[in-house]
This record gives sequence, structure tokens and C-alpha cells, in this order.
Amino acid sequence: MKENKQVTRSKEWIFKALMTLMKKNAFRDISISDITSKADVARLTFYRNFDSKEDILISQGKKIYEKLMVDLEKNIHKENAVYDSIRIIITIFNEYADLFEILLKNKLDYLVMQSFEIEISNILKNIFGVDNTDKYKVKFYEGALFAIAVEWIKNSREESIDEMTDIIYKLIHN
Repeated sequence: MKENKQVTRSKEWIFKALMTLMKKNAFRDISISDITSKADVARLTFYRNFDSKEDILISQGKKIYEKLMVDLEKNIHKENAVYDSIRIIITIFNEYADLFEILLKNKLDYLVMQSFEIEISNILKNIFGVDNTDKYKVKFYEGALFAIAVEWIKNSREESIDEMTDIIYKLIHN
């Protein structure tokens, strides 16, 4: 079921307010009042949409994951689906690099990982043929992809998207 425009807009204002505040302040020092004031919304609006500050980030992580899944579904039946899928994953991390940098600075990257973790097995099954009954293999790919993307962002994305795709593809196929 699709959200109404007002709910979507309020959530977006709240998220943008939090991001603006996190550029200057530590996440732990930001209050709900700070966020609602910056977003120019009532506290009731905040609590109608989110349970906590963390919930804002988890919600954004879910949106990123949903976009990733839509993009991956379009490429799943192509000839080199693994390579193309890795490229899509890296492209998404690049697209949301500002968010990830802020999260890393605040040691909150686990919140985005938490958003992906629930459904990551679908990605791994479709892309890499990893059956989610092999829990260690799932954790290996999950951790490896996330850790590499995080390291790339920490290093100011020195490598291009194509270079990172090649690096990860070679690691998986060796």
C-alpha cells in the first residue's frame, strides 16, 4: 500500500533535517526536538511516522534496499547477471555515499546493514546462487559486500564504480 503524499513528505523532511543536523553534530547529541524544529514539523508528526531517531535511518535503509531490489530484478536474467548486479550494488552505495559517510562518522553504519540483513538472502540467492540454508555462506557474502563498500566509501571512493565492480567480481570468482 502506497503512503499518502503528506506522510511521504513529512518523512522526507524529517530525514533531511536529521542529515543536516548530523553534518554538524554527533547523532547522540541530536534530540527529537532538534529534528522536529529543523524539519518544521510537530513532535506528533514525528511520532506518527517514527519510533526513534534510529528508526529514521532504518527507514531510509529500507528505501535504499527497495531501490536496490528493483534495479537488481531488471538485470537478474542478463548474460552476466553477477557482474551487473555487483555494479548495481556499488552504484547504489555511490549514490548514497553522503548518507553512508555521515553514518560511518557516527558509527551508525550497522543501522543500514540491519535494514538489508532481513532480505539480503534474496539478493544472494538471485545473484550468486547462494541458498539461504547455507547460513555461513550467506553471512560471508553479506559481510564481504558490505565491508568492501564501506571501505571504498571510507577511502573517498578513490576507485571508479567500474574499478570496484571489477575488484569485487574478481574476488568472488577466484
